[in-house]
Amino acid sequence: MTVCVAAMTNTGAIIGASDRMLTAGDVEFEPTQSKIFALSNSICVMTAGDSSVQAELLTTLYREMGDRIRAEPANWWLVKDVAYLYSKGYDELRRKRNERAILSPLGLTHASFTASQQTMSESLVRMLTTELLNFSLPGVATIFAGADPTGTHLYVADGGDVSCLDNVGFAAIGVGRWHANSQFMFAQHDRTKPAPDTLLLAYHAKKRAEVAPGVGSGTDMFTVGPQLGSYVLIPDEVIVALEKMYRTRLSRERRASTKANAEVNQYVQNLARTQVAPEQEVAPKDAGGNPPPNQGELGDSGQEAQPENPAGA
Repeated sequence: MTVCVAAMTNTGAIIGASDRMLTAGDVEFEPTQSKIFALSNSICVMTAGDSSVQAELLTTLYREMGDRIRAEPANWWLVKDVAYLYSKGYDELRRKRNERAILSPLGLTHASFTASQQTMSESLVRMLTTELLNFSLPGVATIFAGADPTGTHLYVADGGDVSCLDNVGFAAIGVGRWHANSQFMFAQHDRTKPAPDTLLLAYHAKKRAEVAPGVGSGTDMFTVGPQLGSYVLIPDEVIVALEKMYRTRLSRERRASTKANAEVNQYVQNLARTQVAPEQEVAPKDAGGNPPPNQGELGDSGQEAQPENPAGA
């Protein structure tokens, strides 16, 4: 239950915003902790979904990235490689948890299950295989934003599925993503838009998403790129200024909406006064000169007309 957004600019920078709502199982609250995590001084992530799963995935990811950075500081991580390393960790965590949930109670591991299938009944093997394949982790989604030697890039991992959104130019995850995405689409945003416009739009998209249940009111923002090692959190004073601009815009929109509603009401009233009440008319016949359906078959009372008595009856 959250919203995270990121958008690319014409300078090559990426600007992102997120709330602070955290979800773990049936617990949901909004601490002061940011949901924007710097994996290096050039790549960051924003997370949505189950925080316990994300914590385990990011701890492993951060350790693996850190080991290579310390060993090879000049070998800059590619944003794409980081996203797929996260996906690999997701698959491994899912495998570990489905082994514990499904195989461990039977005294099995993935390795022993594979080795023992020839001695098991076909129905048991099929049942366990189906349960393993259908096992799912609590829902998680992650935005990867950063600068690497190939440029700035924007990736999204939905569970273990990774997508590159460089051509789209923006991304949103979490329960408020539909509201946020609509703001980017209405603004016709793409990666050619100026950085100041994108900064304000990213903040507005996050604020608009607050109407979704579970999206928090706290806001954190960052910018990264186009240079390597350029990740920074946007200061609180900038976010305070953006909030003032947002409220000013809302006030103007409300006034414009009120004025438009008054004009429409006046137009409808004037239209009603100019209309003349129509006079009652007989229903027209069709092109062949026939009356409306069934009209000739019914008497004045609306009941089917009875045939005249035969002569001499």
